[in-house]
Amino acid sequence: MTSLISDLNRVVVSPNFPLEWRDVDDFLGEFGPFNGRYVPRYPNDWVEKLRHHVADIDSQKLPPLERAALFERLRRELALCTTPVSWVWDDSKSWGSNVQTVLNAIREAKVVGDALDPSPFENWSRLAADIKRSRFRSWAFHGLVSEYAHQCSPLLLNSPAAYMIDPFLDPFAEACENLLLCFFDLIKGSKCYRVDLITRQSACGGRERSEPKTWMKESEIQDSLNRIYRQRVPKDRSLLVHLVQEAPPHQEGLLMHDRFFMTMHGAINFGQGFMKVSQKQPMQNAFVVDKDHHAILKEMYINGVARFSEKLPKKTNTPYPKYVSTFVVNAIN
Repeated sequence: MTSLISDLNRVVVSPNFPLEWRDVDDFLGEFGPFNGRYVPRYPNDWVEKLRHHVADIDSQKLPPLERAALFERLRRELALCTTPVSWVWDDSKSWGSNVQTVLNAIREAKVVGDALDPSPFENWSRLAADIKRSRFRSWAFHGLVSEYAHQCSPLLLNSPAAYMIDPFLDPFAEACENLLLCFFDLIKGSKCYRVDLITRQSACGGRERSEPKTWMKESEIQDSLNRIYRQRVPKDRSLLVHLVQEAPPHQEGLLMHDRFFMTMHGAINFGQGFMKVSQKQPMQNAFVVDKDHHAILKEMYINGVARFSEKLPKKTNTPYPKYVSTFVVNAIN
């Protein structure tokens, strides 16, 4: 199992799966942004159904503070463990009956049924060990635009803002345009209200990177962004492009290198960029960023770059950009 969307559906979980509080704790340890895998949000109110079920579990053996802490963890993490799906749901049928009708679309799926009566599926305790063994946090990346979009989709749809970070990313290249249009289509009606691109001025327009006099001027960049994207940004959404001026050689400060897709909740490190045509052999692996590294990336790129104009307090031992030019493209509502 990887974090690819095509593989996400291989573990399908009933919202009534927990028999005890330990099952919930195990579940939160296996799914979500720092594990790079998610369960289908099936039905759409899966999160609410699970919370309601958990509230009914006998918790007399749990101290009040421990119970309160677990409910707080549910509030913060549970929705981030799921990803939306477009499977048909029939309110007149049970969860198990509904799942049976979509199993043809989720080949070789592990299905966790209801806690008290999981049949014809397995209960959580029987499948938990298999689920843990199937944990992978890296996978071969072929560089295809659609592949990149699929891998980023769960993070994108669960976050108010998403950040594409790539020092060589040209917002006017066809592949980037195709990806942004894909993202715009995905975020319609979602909680994601903005997509941010973080790159260098030298990457814009395919100009000669080593000659600053050939780079696109800022007015030219804004005009081109408006011309290409303004009519395509979804209603009540925004596209932001941040051009980073890196620290001079041999001086402290931000030097961009790796490529990331990230949100406030998690990140994926891509070893290479994306393109229209898939590579027959993957050149690099993509991998899920762990919690500690994600905290560093948030400070560098969200606070340090995307919020550069706010002049937030700086943390020691964190590289920050020398300067950032930001361009905003709002939807025509």
